[in-house]
Amino acid sequence: MVERVHIRRNPFRFRISKPGKSVDSSNLDDFIIHEGQGVIAPYITGTVTVPNEGNVLVSFGRTYSRPALVMLKCASGVVAYPYQVYAVIQPDMASMRIYNTRLGAAQTVTYYVYWNSIGGD
Repeated sequence: MVERVHIRRNPFRFRISKPGKSVDSSNLDDFIIHEGQGVIAPYITGTVTVPNEGNVLVSFGRTYSRPALVMLKCASGVVAYPYQVYAVIQPDMASMRIYNTRLGAAQTVTYYVYWNSIGGD
């Protein structure tokens, strides 16, 4: 049995190894997620106000070869959830649209867009 998950603050480490591989490996090909790969640090972040029953288009400033990984955080404490506050990557993979539905008020949403390097690139 090998250790497959490693999270540490100082020095920063965030690793998940592939099945049967140890998080102590020095080969980056042995990892699903590793702090030395592009999936850990957000590529862009920002904050937008999304009107009730409306949406906002956010440009990534680049075109991804795979859909970006996106996290949303509402200032009101509402959990970003499908069919309430959620993001949809646009077909060109160069932008996303953040939606606010069924909440009855505008939402200030902070977004974190991560480059999706899982599987290559």
